[in-house]
Amino acid sequence: MLTSDASSAISYADLKQHFQGKSSPPTLIEVSSAVREIRGRKGMLIVPGDADCRSAGSFFKNPIVSGEHFSRIVAEAGGLNVPRYPAGNGLIKLPAAWLLDQAGFHKGYALGRAGISSKHTLALINRDGASAGDIAALRDIIVAKVLEKFAIRLEPEPVWVG
Repeated sequence: MLTSDASSAISYADLKQHFQGKSSPPTLIEVSSAVREIRGRKGMLIVPGDADCRSAGSFFKNPIVSGEHFSRIVAEAGGLNVPRYPAGNGLIKLPAAWLLDQAGFHKGYALGRAGISSKHTLALINRDGASAGDIAALRDIIVAKVLEKFAIRLEPEPVWVG
């Protein structure tokens, strides 16, 4: 069984974009409603009958790398815009979703009964009857490919229990 420490898979940028053009600051009720709407679009709410909603939330933590490591990734990206966020002390946080995409793991990717949500790249889902072993196998393949391509070992966010 999996549980997730992920709070929402929603960034400040998601909320900023949602409220873009609003002339006054949003109320708490508007923010709450926006969070639910955004999470719903990403398959991060329980919706009966929606396979994209059978997940433990965002599966991988966003890795933090040195400025030097980031420079190597940019050089190897061949002109692609590599998204990043400052992490303090010269460190850079990279979006795990971007790393998965670049390693060939796109929304809707399937490996047997386990897969990646068609709504959110970081959500590993139970497509229908997947076991914990099926999810772990998909996790391991993703971690290995991202490590091979970027020299970054992704860390899972869910905590395995039982």
